[in-house]
Amino acid sequence: MMKFLGAVLLALSVGACQPGQGLQSEQTKAYGTNFPVAKDGMAAVYIVRDVAPADAPAIGITRSRTPVGSLPGSSWMRLDLPPDPYDLRAYGTQESTELIITVVAGETRFLLARPKGNDDAELLWLSWDEGRRLVRQGQQVGTYTYY
Repeated sequence: MMKFLGAVLLALSVGACQPGQGLQSEQTKAYGTNFPVAKDGMAAVYIVRDVAPADAPAIGITRSRTPVGSLPGSSWMRLDLPPDPYDLRAYGTQESTELIITVVAGETRFLLARPKGNDDAELLWLSWDEGRRLVRQGQQVGTYTYY
């Protein structure tokens, strides 16, 4: 009986040490290791928009003044970019705000697109945790790869 009990305890302790085993918190399930990161030699830039009123206009996004797409409330897009500086803009109904970023191969960045005043929009840096949370909650509107 003691040998059986010892074997059971040993099996349980080995199982508890295995990665991915045991109980996981809701946060671990939502932000686990399966979050898509940058492709080889590229950077991943996620542009997200939080919840917005139903009648709020979409926020247009450009890269080097070339339209990329637009973000309605609770949505996101991903840009796969080679290392370089980029001129990104968020457009409101009449004005735009520029954000110049430089990306490095292998990195993942998060930007928040939000209204600024009555007729402008802006892009702000987001933390990794906050960016991933908004991506998980939102609807994807596109993935764009540039070489």
